[in-house]
Amino acid sequence: MVLKLVTIALSILIGARSILAAAPDVTNQIDVDAIRERLPGNLPIPSMDEVERLLREKCESSGAPDGAYNNAKEAGKTFFECGKSLIDIEQFQQEVEAAKPTGDLDTVFNKYCRKRSTLIECVNTFANAIDPCLDADEKVFKRSGLDIFKNLLNFVCHKDGDQIALFIAEKGPECFLEQKDDLIACINSTFSGYIPETNLDTIPKLVIGPKQCEDFTKLQNCMVRELEQCDESTPANLVESLFRYIKKGSPCANNAGRK
Repeated sequence: MVLKLVTIALSILIGARSILAAAPDVTNQIDVDAIRERLPGNLPIPSMDEVERLLREKCESSGAPDGAYNNAKEAGKTFFECGKSLIDIEQFQQEVEAAKPTGDLDTVFNKYCRKRSTLIECVNTFANAIDPCLDADEKVFKRSGLDIFKNLLNFVCHKDGDQIALFIAEKGPECFLEQKDDLIACINSTFSGYIPETNLDTIPKLVIGPKQCEDFTKLQNCMVRELEQCDESTPANLVESLFRYIKKGSPCANNAGRK
């Protein structure tokens, strides 16, 4: 499903998950087991208590002003509620399944793509709230991360979601499931090394440099190569286009092609 494409695009941002989850009073609404199933097996997911501690320490170590931690925590809660108000994943999946037989997938995606400006506003608000807790390098990453996120949305919503409708119609989700283990191996061989295999002691530094761009290209090549094993060529072609589109306007723009 579309979530698998989002997972690809956000693999470079995986270290940010600790901050994104910083809302202790919504713990019961987050299916941690479901998240673990979609991530590499050696990727640690901290408890909500650990998230709260890590975020507080992050803000303190960055020399953030008083109140920055509480603002970031509240912003995390607001961001979570924003996403929840814009899309109900279960309902979305039901709508997609209902639209497949009639060929009306573009109608479903058009409905949700009309909400992207609201989502971007919510993301910008959250990003501004955590800014005081980031160091100079991470603030550069934040700007690049926002560009990557907007590029992802623009790709998904190109012509009201025609490309994603095509991805589903051409058995993209089935292709992902078929190659699931190999795709996870691609992620493990590139980005899992940025995250410690044991419990997190600190939130990983969030930066995009030459090494991260090189690994992103390796991830692109590996995933496209595995998807090319499927009967249909469309999933591999669309995922390669997705990677290239995400890189536009990012620090990795000069490393946009396959090698």
